[in-house]
Amino acid sequence: MSKVMLPVVVTALMLTGCTHQTERPTPIDPEAKLSGLSVQYWRSLLDNGPTWASYLGHRPYDGRLPDLSAEGRARHDSSLQSIRESLSQIDLSTLSADSRTTADVLKSRLDTHFASKVCQEWAWVVDQLSGPQVWLGELPSYHIIDGPNRADSLLQRYGQIDVLLRQQIFNLRAGAADGWLASKINVTRVVEQLDTLLAQEVHKSAFVAPVLQRASGVDPGILRERLSEVVQSHVYPALRVYRDFLAQELSPKSRMSVGVSHLPRGRECYAARIKRHTGLDLTAEQIHSLGLHEVSRIKKQMQNLVSEMGGADVESFLADLADTEEQHLNSRDELLEYNRRLVERARRVIPKLVGRIPRTPLIVKPIEAFRERDAPAAYYYRAPSDGSRPAAYYLNTHAPKTRLLYKMAALAFHEALPGHHLQIALAGENQTLPNFMRHGGQTAFVEGWALYSERLADEFALYETAEEKLGALTYEIWRAARLVVDTGLHAMGWSRERAIDYLALHTGHDPGEVINEIDRYIIWPGQALAYKMGQLEISRLRQEVEDTLGDGFDLRAFHDQVLHNGALPMGVLRRVIERWLGREISDKN
Repeated sequence: MSKVMLPVVVTALMLTGCTHQTERPTPIDPEAKLSGLSVQYWRSLLDNGPTWASYLGHRPYDGRLPDLSAEGRARHDSSLQSIRESLSQIDLSTLSADSRTTADVLKSRLDTHFASKVCQEWAWVVDQLSGPQVWLGELPSYHIIDGPNRADSLLQRYGQIDVLLRQQIFNLRAGAADGWLASKINVTRVVEQLDTLLAQEVHKSAFVAPVLQRASGVDPGILRERLSEVVQSHVYPALRVYRDFLAQELSPKSRMSVGVSHLPRGRECYAARIKRHTGLDLTAEQIHSLGLHEVSRIKKQMQNLVSEMGGADVESFLADLADTEEQHLNSRDELLEYNRRLVERARRVIPKLVGRIPRTPLIVKPIEAFRERDAPAAYYYRAPSDGSRPAAYYLNTHAPKTRLLYKMAALAFHEALPGHHLQIALAGENQTLPNFMRHGGQTAFVEGWALYSERLADEFALYETAEEKLGALTYEIWRAARLVVDTGLHAMGWSRERAIDYLALHTGHDPGEVINEIDRYIIWPGQALAYKMGQLEISRLRQEVEDTLGDGFDLRAFHDQVLHNGALPMGVLRRVIERWLGREISDKN
């Protein structure tokens, strides 16, 4: 595919009747320059992440896979550095308030990109949650075939998988030579995933069966034959080579330690990850202390509620509750239907929370069988810009009898409504924002809003039983405990076993879910901090606005302002809310 030409600002030359007068270019308008840089940044992101582009509905990228090579990384960095230098030349004081917000977000995104390079993730990350063995298998969920051209582009992608995995192997081999090694537990889990994938018959695999289920506009027999041939000859051999490299070459070298601090420049890396995911200038020690305080506070709330319900202590009450027959369903279908009802329960209160209601449809569906064992309890999948599929609340229906019902309300309100779907769909539908702000953003905002939404659900009586309220507290203490275990793992030398024991003690989660969570924190250092840190900052801003406006406080107006600009860095969100509050005070005076 040829490179997309980036927009340029054309300046007119001011000519006079004097043939000897020096020509002077018209100064470039700062607003126009910022707009051009926003477009340039967006196209750089799409060029660097063509599968993400397809996920968002940008079909010209459908025939490509990411370039994982050193040359690909250098090309992307060069593009972003050029944007960064041009942005630094804009006088921000000349911009409108909305444009200043755009500039602040763009600067934050660029700065965190370059600061995070200290982690060299390409050199050591072997990821059971979002590695290539996972996202390649997800391609059929968003590369929807509706005719011959899109069938050809998917087959073209499949044909490039061997190149992509060779690049992955080269990166990991080079990283290992320099002391950048994956943790053994993550390597082991990925090898197990690959074994599961490769054990499937080709025609039943994640690369064939889901495609045929969703395809239209093509001959199904011919498509089945073409898919099976390319998977048999290209995809499976490439996955097998990757599997053997991990099991036979990398695993024997991989580190038994789990914290990122055990890698070269690991402490610098973790500091950069904290900043990237939370947007806050806090040390690991400060966050660890805050986590201990929050765990203690929420534990007291749980004990009070358990006492009201007739229980003695939290641990024994949760253990007894887990053994109660009413807290379990027997089948995957029953779990799905139960969660569909929870989403509908939440949908009814959305008009009370915001003035703008998303139009994007939302469905509830199960996580695919090939990865459900290693997946979290649930997650949200946004809809593409072209409307070719709805947004999805993905639910883990693996071992359905282990899924406790009293926790599912808070989970649905976090992942679907009024959590991720409300925030992400509204951002995606906001045509006034630059594309890079409509799609993606800082983790602390995205996950902070979703955790804040669990609290909103209680304010608006979405928890219908005391058990569901207790379930919400188990999720909140889980997010607080993440502050403790993530910093413990990556900055304080905690072992995997110590982190598992701490999380199990304070959350009452199923042991398998606890293990999945800890292994997620190991491979995603800092990401788990974003939930509680973001929720605390949004709650703090709300309290400040309420205290200032008193009886004039309008919750829907506050939420509309919080959600208007997409997932902002926390510092930028604070400036946006303070400007809005200043206007509110001025209008009332």
